[in-house]
Amino acid sequence: MAGIRLDRVRKAFGGFVAVQGLDLDIADGEFLVLLGPSGCGKTTTLNMIAGLEQPSSGRIVFGGRDVTAEPPHTRNVAMVFQSALLYPHLTARRNIEASLRRSGLDAAERERRIAEAARLLENGELLDKLPSRMSGGQRQRVATAKAIVREPAAFLLDEPLSALDAALRQTLRAELVNLQKRLGTTTVYVTHDQVEAMTMGDRIAVMNGGRLEQVGTPGEIYGRPETLFVAGFVGSPPMNLLAGAVADGRFRAGELEVPIAGPEGRAVLGVRPQHVAVTPELAPGTLPGTVFALEHLGRESVLVLDNAAHQRLRVLVEPEFRARVGERLFLRPDPARCLLFEPESGRCF
Repeated sequence: MAGIRLDRVRKAFGGFVAVQGLDLDIADGEFLVLLGPSGCGKTTTLNMIAGLEQPSSGRIVFGGRDVTAEPPHTRNVAMVFQSALLYPHLTARRNIEASLRRSGLDAAERERRIAEAARLLENGELLDKLPSRMSGGQRQRVATAKAIVREPAAFLLDEPLSALDAALRQTLRAELVNLQKRLGTTTVYVTHDQVEAMTMGDRIAVMNGGRLEQVGTPGEIYGRPETLFVAGFVGSPPMNLLAGAVADGRFRAGELEVPIAGPEGRAVLGVRPQHVAVTPELAPGTLPGTVFALEHLGRESVLVLDNAAHQRLRVLVEPEFRARVGERLFLRPDPARCLLFEPESGRCF
């Protein structure tokens, strides 16, 4: 196994800079998730770690060894992609064995590794099937077995679950995390799905526009976002963000007043939907809003409101909560749970 370090890694395609001066340390045995919207540079970063792309500048280090100029096959990494890359004319067993074709291992050791990978993924019954006879989830399990059987220093996964249905994604998320913990292999997982990131990663590296916005545990990313982008991107429903100003120890935005410490001047207040109370009665300092929708999620509901500034705000309410579209309600954020951001830089105060 090996830790991975990216030292001021930059990648440009002509005049377009896909990754800008990325510094990132991935610990030996860690499950790190690269999270961000499409085009943010996360797949390019993964491809540079794999050796499929060469950095324009900077270094990539595996366990103290500079591998920046090394080809993929010398890095001892295994990749799993969004589409399970299997030979359609080969059984699962032969597909898995193909990963060992140039390994120099004898037949007995190859068979042992295939059997062990099948055991770990509980797909022994698939070994004699062709890909055309498998479901999408089964094909992805075989593709993962192809990666495991090589016993690599690192697993690199590029949105491997995004083509599957929601129920199957949930099942395979747990299976992949369980497998990684049992193997202890350093893993880098690319996704745009924040639920995958929050439920799978030991740490999450949030990227935006080729830059690293924040790295931290799921709890740190969710509970203490360092930038406006992270605050708005991570969380379902997302954090409510209100532009206003701080003066005399209070944040003000229209009729809303929240007692909160912070530098005086323009600011953006952030508060999670579960940290906002709703009342039908006007009270000093509350924020009026008009009901836009009420989304029922089973164990809870999401109340969606529009305020006078035409901002759409979300509040988590009890499943039995009832409200009519167009009804006027009033919101009171919990001051102890609010965050303040600097509008220009987007940084949290």
